[in-house]
Amino acid sequence: MRVLVIAPSYDLNTPGESWSTYKWVQGISASCETVVLTQHRRGWDQAKSPTAAAKVINWDEPKWPGMNGRIGWELKPGYIAFYYRARKWIKQALRRGEHFDLIHQINPLALRYPCPARNLGVKYIIGPLAGSLTTPEAFKATTPERQWYRKLRHLDTLRLRYDPWLKSSYAGAAAIIGVAPYVQALLSACAPRRFEIMAETGVEEVCPAPKSAPKAGEPLRLLFVGRLIRTKGILEAIESVAMAAKHCAITFDIVGTGDLAAECQKLVTRLGLGEIVRLHGRVSKEEVFRWYDRSDAFLFPSYREPSGNVVFEAMSRGLPVIGSSIGGPGYVITDACGYRVEPRATASI
Repeated sequence: MRVLVIAPSYDLNTPGESWSTYKWVQGISASCETVVLTQHRRGWDQAKSPTAAAKVINWDEPKWPGMNGRIGWELKPGYIAFYYRARKWIKQALRRGEHFDLIHQINPLALRYPCPARNLGVKYIIGPLAGSLTTPEAFKATTPERQWYRKLRHLDTLRLRYDPWLKSSYAGAAAIIGVAPYVQALLSACAPRRFEIMAETGVEEVCPAPKSAPKAGEPLRLLFVGRLIRTKGILEAIESVAMAAKHCAITFDIVGTGDLAAECQKLVTRLGLGEIVRLHGRVSKEEVFRWYDRSDAFLFPSYREPSGNVVFEAMSRGLPVIGSSIGGPGYVITDACGYRVEPRATASI
């Protein structure tokens, strides 16, 4: 089977979407004759992200003034150039007589990017897709969209309903892959032919047995791993631990960094949780897994989480998960492996 993979940015050594996309490219190319269309920042070394692909076509990502860092990651302005490059390449390949049994666009993960393969007469699939979640009503007052570019997500629903490029991309696909049922609901206006649910990230190793309960006299050891930003619910997690600490022995380790790191530390100090809650900052991937192994449960109350890769990581190490009932975690967490909490109100201590 000959497959053309559309994967703007995949990298073994970059966490998040780039890493998970790499795993898809690696898996597909191991089973099929694969050609990959991709785009990276200048200097990207393909040898450091090895796959069995027969051919990799890589373009240098254009530099957009003022679009470095988080803004560039959120908006992905380089996708505009990639779209036209990839579409032109596909048209030329078809004119040369090249044959592809299937085209698979793996990323971007977000739903707001049209597919270069649309309306070209070759069967294609898109996904996994995730995102475009709105803030729960109870959290809107405490979750301001300070950056202008974050407010653009409010246009996603309108674009999925009226943007002809997006509508034709999803309506023309042989199948759409989404990380959870909410993606299908978001795409309903595009009337996709077929929708399948599949996680963005797979699990390569599974703990042989679930965690046992703490021994008598030992505290319950809770763990959070992720960026310390408002929508991850980290402030509510700390406040909830403060309430739980009044009734039982408990510890809470927070692994990660972000905009709210200083605010989290201030809250810990104000609530007198210095002996219970500890912030460890950014650590290596190997150390993250050691934290999973030494903890009893994973506390991840993110209330606008598209897929939740860390939830899979935690469960793969045998940890039960306490998380939100919406988004990706709301689908992944079941009564068999954790507890789902509906984000109806913020804590107040």
